[in-house]
Amino acid sequence: MTNQKNAYVDVNPVIVTSDQKIVLAKRIQGIVGGGKWHLPGGRVQYKETLEVTLKRIAYTKTNLKIKLFYPLLQESLVGIYDNPERDPREHVISIAFLCKITEGITKPGAKVEAVNSFSETETKNLEIAFDHRKTIEDASSILKKNSSTTKDEHLKCYTNLMESKVLNVVC
Repeated sequence: MTNQKNAYVDVNPVIVTSDQKIVLAKRIQGIVGGGKWHLPGGRVQYKETLEVTLKRIAYTKTNLKIKLFYPLLQESLVGIYDNPERDPREHVISIAFLCKITEGITKPGAKVEAVNSFSETETKNLEIAFDHRKTIEDASSILKKNSSTTKDEHLKCYTNLMESKVLNVVC
């Protein structure tokens, strides 16, 4: 009988600050991806939900308490990354979600030497571990799309307000 190998499941919280920057953690030297920036993710434990894992990992690595960016898990989904070569240690499937900070001040935690937030432009100059650059790009695209949709909806609302001269509507 042969031992069957299975893929592992990690979650990556894409933590978005109030000024639309993304929180990254710099991995400590001496481990895979050491000295590079990454999304502060980690393994889903047995009987743990994805949302609970996101919160646990974010706090463990960054000292930040977080919640999903949108009310539902599927609304906050950035993507599922399943390339067997994305992590040189083993086959790890990563599921990334947009999250926002509810409380805390950044402080390096488990296997992390620094925590900081970066704009999408700033991340282009960083050494990024694993395939997290793709995840950051995907998250940035979603944020831009949703931001412009929201702006367009507000603009349409205000335009309709001005045309109808209705003053008791909030956009």
